[in-house]
Amino acid sequence: MAQSELTCGKQRTETRTRSITCAAEFLSEFDAYLGAVKGLAEGTRRKYGRFVRGFLDVWCSDDPPNWQDLSIEDFRGYLHRELSSKRRRPSNSPIVALRAMLRFLTVMGLVPSGLEEALPRIRRWRHATLPASLTNDDVERLIKCGVDAATFQPLRNTAIILLLARTGMRAAEVMHLSLDDVDWADGIIHIRGAKSRRDRDLPLLRDVGRALLAYIKRERPPSSYRTIFLQALPPARPFTDSSAISRIVRRALNRAGIASARGAAHLLRHAAATTMLTRGMSFKNIADVLGHQSLQSTATYAKLDMPSLARIAMPWPRDRS
Repeated sequence: MAQSELTCGKQRTETRTRSITCAAEFLSEFDAYLGAVKGLAEGTRRKYGRFVRGFLDVWCSDDPPNWQDLSIEDFRGYLHRELSSKRRRPSNSPIVALRAMLRFLTVMGLVPSGLEEALPRIRRWRHATLPASLTNDDVERLIKCGVDAATFQPLRNTAIILLLARTGMRAAEVMHLSLDDVDWADGIIHIRGAKSRRDRDLPLLRDVGRALLAYIKRERPPSSYRTIFLQALPPARPFTDSSAISRIVRRALNRAGIASARGAAHLLRHAAATTMLTRGMSFKNIADVLGHQSLQSTATYAKLDMPSLARIAMPWPRDRS
């Protein structure tokens, strides 16, 4: 009897391991497809994978997925729970991720084509809202809070915040920045194409250069890694996720008394774009600095240029009664 129970327990363990391995293999192949075929950046692939993993946990749990049993009702049940969450505002992200998964399954010949079109869409009106941003005073206050001696590695945090605020770099670009990417002689920062898959060069501004040198010489621990920014706690290693950059900015926002918002690091990117626009830079030049592939992505910042908008605004019609 005991031997039989032991055998059954061993079989259940082997089945669980095998099913988890299958799910892991599927997610790995799906990630490779998103990168090689769809050309999506690492952060986007990670977000898609998170939603797909959540769906698989609900749909098949520890069992191997049987794609022939997949139905739209399974997706609708998961999306209803996901979009009803009060932790986040309704977003198209889980729907887009599941639609990408269905396209991948179609390519693999596991489901019929066109199944993704049955998933609902959330209407988002372009230019209906203003992009979140910070004022120049907010940015300067934030930079001062980055050097607060009460924080871990204040010189590192200040250099990170300055890079984001002065250059408009993405958090992932700051995270991956290497010692080999900074040309001190010519005053240039080389950005290796990540999201846009295009390399670009940015000027190494004086205050940014001084902050980087201060961190590298006085605070950065000895390391064989070429990545500039390392974690504060030993062993000193590069950050594994760009959300760590946002956490550094969010803590500085809290210390500065500035209302924190989603995508803390991206607030500084918006602020840099708005500053460039109000100083008269063209959309094309701003797009080149930010690494935008489309000018439509840059045009959204025109809504934040209040002085220019005020000059072209039509007067409000008077009451004729």
